[in-house]
Formats: sequence, C-alpha cells, structure tokens
Amino acid sequence: MKVSGILFFSLAFLLFSCGAKHDKQQLVGAQDTAIVTNPKLDSVPAEIHTLENLATHMMDSGESYRNDGSTEAEQVFIKAFIEALKKPGAFETNFASLKKHDIQVLTADDGRLRIFYWLSPYSGSMWHVQNIIQYKDENNALTALSFNNLYEDKDDDGSPTPFFDHIYTLNTSPQKTYLFIGYGQMSGTEPYTASHTLVIDHAKFSINKALFKIGKVVKTQLFASAELKEDQDKEKLLAELAITYNSKDKTISYPEVNETKNGSVLTGKRNVLIFRDGMFK
Repeated sequence: MKVSGILFFSLAFLLFSCGAKHDKQQLVGAQDTAIVTNPKLDSVPAEIHTLENLATHMMDSGESYRNDGSTEAEQVFIKAFIEALKKPGAFETNFASLKKHDIQVLTADDGRLRIFYWLSPYSGSMWHVQNIIQYKDENNALTALSFNNLYEDKDDDGSPTPFFDHIYTLNTSPQKTYLFIGYGQMSGTEPYTASHTLVIDHAKFSINKALFKIGKVVKTQLFASAELKEDQDKEKLLAELAITYNSKDKTISYPEVNETKNGSVLTGKRNVLIFRDGMFK
C-alpha cells in the first residue's frame, strides 16, 4: 500500500507538470500573436522573426493611416527595432530578412556607426524617411536611437530625414563627429539634398551643432532644393543638387541656389567649404 501510494502521487504530479507546461506554451503562443495583430507601444520583442512580423504589419498599415491617420504600427516597429539593435551581438547582425520590406542599412567609413532606413508607408509626394542609428563605442557598448528624435525644434525643411547615401568620419576629439550626406523630396516637383553633422559627446547625440560657416552665417546643416521643371530629368537635377565630400582634402562642395518669386533656382555655381578646427568654413 505504501509503494502504491508513492507511485500514484508521482504519476499525478507528472501529469500535472505536463499539463501546466502545455498551458504555458499555449499562453506564450497567444501572447506572440497578440503582439503582431494588436501591438502595444510597451511591447518590446527582440527576436528577428517578431521584427519581421512587426515590419509586415507596419508596411501594410498605409491604407489604415490614410483612413484614420494612425502611425502606431510604425511606432511599435521602431521601438522594438531600437531595443533589438541594443542587444549584445546586434552590431554583427545584418538583419537581412528585413530587406524584403525595403529596410536597408548604411555603414559609416569607420565601421562603428550604422543607419537602418526605409521610406515610411505614410509617405505621399513628400517623402518621410525613417533612419535608425546604431552606434558601437570604443568600449563596444551599443546605442540605438531614431534620427527623428535628434531634431530639437522639428524644423526639418521637408521630410523628417532624407535618404542618406554617405556617412564620413570627421577627425575631432574627444567627441566623435560624423558627416551625413543624402537627398529627399519635399513634393513630387521639389527634390532636395542635405548634409548634417552628428556629434557624439559622452554618449550624447546631437545634430544641432552649428558646424557649417558660410561667410558670417553659421548653420547646422547644408540644404539645397530646386523646382523640377516639366521637361526636366529628375535624376539630372539631383546630380546638379548633389552635395559631395572629399575625405582627402576635407572639402565639401554644394550647389549655389537663388530664391526667386518662382521658387529655388540653381545658379550653376558650386561653393566649397574646408573642414578645419572642428568646423566647415
């Protein structure tokens, strides 16, 4: 009787444990589904497959945005992606599976800073580009943040951020300084180019340092736009608007633009600034 009792309670305990484990798995599965179908801003999933699902939900939310103006799906993805980019080993992960959603990556020339970017599904003729920065410092500590959050006054001359196509390291110390160059579109007829400097000083990030000195005027960015004429080739106009940087002689070249009653007009001339003493001038 004593042995039978022990066997009975052992069997009961085993069945109870298996049932509890099965219920827990069902609960976890239900929670994962809830995150994708009804995401909340306080949900921070870091697994790549979950990021893929959130990215799909974001890209599919364009129609609902046009109906009710909600941008929650993109906010949820950005928050989850930023948290994933801070995880140990995330800098060595290429997140290649996100490319099917046109989420691309650009790496700075020193290999310590990356930008993940995509055209927001809420864009129209004016582009709204999302840029997420990931930075690894000298101690291999990872930081990630949205470029949009770096605008102090949110006065962005067009889209929140352009498509950046080059990131250069500038020789400054003790802070780190990066030069970003890219292009965007304020409307279907007004493309633009822009250049920002990103200063990282003791883990503080800023794009509001006035590092471009043109005559007596000091600016936080270079910006050039021009109206696209009806018979004009857009790619050719962007090439004329291009801002370029020569890392050998530390010069940045940008187009001269006149503001007229008919809008911005290129003069055909280009101006050059040289990076010295921590500033372009």
